[in-house]
Amino acid sequence: METFEELAEALTAYVSRAAEKMRRQGLATPAIIVLLNTNKHKPDQPQYYATRHVKLTIATADTGRLIRAALFGLREIYRPGFRYKKTGVLFLDLAPAASVQGSLFIQPDTPQRVRLMEMVDGLNRRFGRDRVRFACSGMARSWNLKAEFLSQRYTTRWGELLAV
Repeated sequence: METFEELAEALTAYVSRAAEKMRRQGLATPAIIVLLNTNKHKPDQPQYYATRHVKLTIATADTGRLIRAALFGLREIYRPGFRYKKTGVLFLDLAPAASVQGSLFIQPDTPQRVRLMEMVDGLNRRFGRDRVRFACSGMARSWNLKAEFLSQRYTTRWGELLAV
């Protein structure tokens, strides 16, 4: 991945998936870390590694707010001219969403946003992962995992058992 748009698509997809898992466990996060690095196994290419800690004003489980924060962090650390291998996000200080500390200036997740996230999660559970997603996570996903060299999973998938 070289362009900011490719990295943003990948990061958005990762944030969306992590936020969905976090909501399933009834948690919220007040801070995230965005990371970006090149392929350390290719020393002939220019190397770069960066992280950015992004503190949210109030803990949230809202995918929209988390994506906005992650893209802010990515803009801060992105440098053109590198072939990036990996981007990712870490959610910090997870706490129960029901006990989020309020703020004088920022509203916590409104009941409408909470309901929207529940609806999105429900639709994705019912019809398959990523059926309903944020547009910034892209459609083509050229950055997605290349599985052509993936070994078979004999011990965990019945369909991949060897037939003798």
